Amino acid sequence: MTPHPSDPGFAAAYGKAWSSDPGGLVKFFDPKGSYADVAMGGTYRGHDEITRFHRFMLKFAPDSLIEFGDTYATNGRLTSLWVWSGTVSGPLKLRSGKLVDLASTRFSVPGVAVCTFGEDGKLLSHDDYWDLATVLDQAAVPVG
Repeated sequence: MTPHPSDPGFAAAYGKAWSSDPGGLVKFFDPKGSYADVAMGGTYRGHDEITRFHRFMLKFAPDSLIEFGDTYATNGRLTSLWVWSGTVSGPLKLRSGKLVDLASTRFSVPGVAVCTFGEDGKLLSHDDYWDLATVLDQAAVPVG
């Protein structure tokens, strides 16, 4: 059982699942819940799509560490500041379709999660906002 978003242990448990546990991650979501990576332009609906995205993310950065910081949950809404760090294993496909080789790049990027949850505490939506330019800059990829 996963902690309710208003429980003190939610942020740590959710971060642990994001960092390494695709099967555990979807337990935080309603079966019809969605995850949106706003920076990359992708939305994933339901457990299967969220799991597929999460496995791709862990393949992209196998040593991913996601740490949730200040987290506020009330009236079915949750916001949380987080930092995602890791080492890139290969290329990144941008929205334009262009592949950017980021292999072996260490990165650390802050972001914010904006979520909604039901009475049972399961996430109905999770939208992540982060700055892709920060990661490209850390890889010394010109932005512009």
